Amino acid sequence: MKLQDIKRSPLQSQSWGLRAGSALGKLIPVHTAASLRNVSCCVSMTEKTLNIETSATTVVDRPVAAEVRTPSALNQTIREGHYEAALVNLQASKADAGQASIASVLKAADPATTADVTIVGAGPAGLYLAAELARRGLTVNVLGLDVPIVNNYGVWTDEFQALGLEHTLECSWPDAVCYFGEDKEVRVGRGYGRVSRRKLRAHLLSICEAAGVRFSSAEVADIQLVEGGKLTQVTTKDGTVYRSRLTTLAAGAAAGKFLRYEENAPIVAAQTAYGIEAEVEGYDRAYPSDLMLFMDFRRHHTGLYDATALNVKAGRHPNSGDGMWGSSDECPSFLYAMPLGGKRVFVEETCLVAKPALPFAVLKRRLTRRLKAMGISVTKIHEEEWSYIPVGGPLPLASQSVTAFGAAANLIHPATGFSVSRSFREAPLVAEEITAALREGLDVAAASQRVWDKLWPTEKRTQASFHVFGMELLATLDLSSTNDFFNTFFRLPSYYWRGFLASTLSAGQLIAFALVVFTLAPFSIKYKLIEHLMTDPAGGYLIRAYKAQWDTVQEASSTGTAVAAVLIGNELMTHAVLRTLADQAAAAATTI
Repeated sequence: MKLQDIKRSPLQSQSWGLRAGSALGKLIPVHTAASLRNVSCCVSMTEKTLNIETSATTVVDRPVAAEVRTPSALNQTIREGHYEAALVNLQASKADAGQASIASVLKAADPATTADVTIVGAGPAGLYLAAELARRGLTVNVLGLDVPIVNNYGVWTDEFQALGLEHTLECSWPDAVCYFGEDKEVRVGRGYGRVSRRKLRAHLLSICEAAGVRFSSAEVADIQLVEGGKLTQVTTKDGTVYRSRLTTLAAGAAAGKFLRYEENAPIVAAQTAYGIEAEVEGYDRAYPSDLMLFMDFRRHHTGLYDATALNVKAGRHPNSGDGMWGSSDECPSFLYAMPLGGKRVFVEETCLVAKPALPFAVLKRRLTRRLKAMGISVTKIHEEEWSYIPVGGPLPLASQSVTAFGAAANLIHPATGFSVSRSFREAPLVAEEITAALREGLDVAAASQRVWDKLWPTEKRTQASFHVFGMELLATLDLSSTNDFFNTFFRLPSYYWRGFLASTLSAGQLIAFALVVFTLAPFSIKYKLIEHLMTDPAGGYLIRAYKAQWDTVQEASSTGTAVAAVLIGNELMTHAVLRTLADQAAAAATTI
């Protein structure tokens, strides 16, 4: 029995920086002939300080012809990088001599021995899960490319402290600052950290080695059920065959070609970012050098002369008001920055979510203009980064004979792109379920069902529908509305916005969260929320998910009690939040 394999489709073109709304979510042709362009991207990268190198790449031209595809094929193309696949692959191909190869630390996997679990993918999520499984006495083979960790990971420090991973942080800041419009600074009130790629890699290899995890550098070509469904057989591109009682995909979102997904869900979107780690002049005049810059959504990438952005006052931007003239059809992006000490800083222009993805070329141009407008001059570039994170889209089906973890299992927050902390947090729970299923002697299909039900029970699928709804809403907002939304979001008590970002709010608590946001939001956001719920496919997706959970609750023996508890709990939480906000406002007025 061969598992489903979706072939990679030709790449698709799109226009520069203009919003395509949620057309992809409505499954209609999204690129008209008038909007298609040939886009050339010339890239180069050097990194001497971190010994990071990449091979040269040629100019990439996006094809002129648009192609209408089935939702599943389009989703997989987007997961693999879509029209930015060349730069996504360039990012993944970086080398770092400061990170030990996996093969130099872990013993080689033996194809002649049937393992308990084969994990396909040797990134952070795959290695962490492998160690958790092996600690529980299972034999574990990891198959994947022997490449270093190359992406920059930013995390909330309290989450990494809870995981016991604070020692892997390279830098940390006591607070994070945001700007949602001119003279609208928001202090988040939460510590933020940058993960050291080298320290994290060393930690992961250490715990895998101690637990007895084995590794083989390989790329998987095929996964099949054998022995009457009792084993899975993984065949690599060089023809080597590995057998195990269960196979788990942890090779990123692109591993979706081996998975089957639910139907009638919105199409996958993408978060894109272009960044540089560089020596600069003038950063400390533009931003606090002791704080992490989480989001700067001010429209400083256009309409300003060099070094004039700091003089702009609210309502007096040369480009009308707060600079919003002409922005209604523009896909918003923001500056994200980590001051690393001295004059070194990591700065990144980020599009939180877009459908289709905002091209790297647009982000690079905006970053260049934004820095000049802020009076920040770059004197030396140490590294370039092209970050591409598929977000949202359909969830994997539970009824399939292969499991997944990390980004491959959609453990990426659709509205933020955060995934590392959640994957690490859930790894022990998934490892416990896999261990229990195998010790019970379940066949592959039954064991896989158990694992998927643990990863994505009805409750979590309902939560995910809410997050996808929020992501789809953000993908439709212009810059002015985006600023209004986030000014409202960070006014909430920290329990709510932290829970939303960390995916820890229950489906019922998310409804309470929505009610409070609706209460506090300006009229324009209220209108967009209602319109989005009633007219966008994501609204129907959300309603169907909550109805499915409601039906599940109704089947329980304590139906009345359960439903009443959810409704009363939401009502009480909403009133409690509003009282808290009123108390905060009263305290602020007293202070003034």
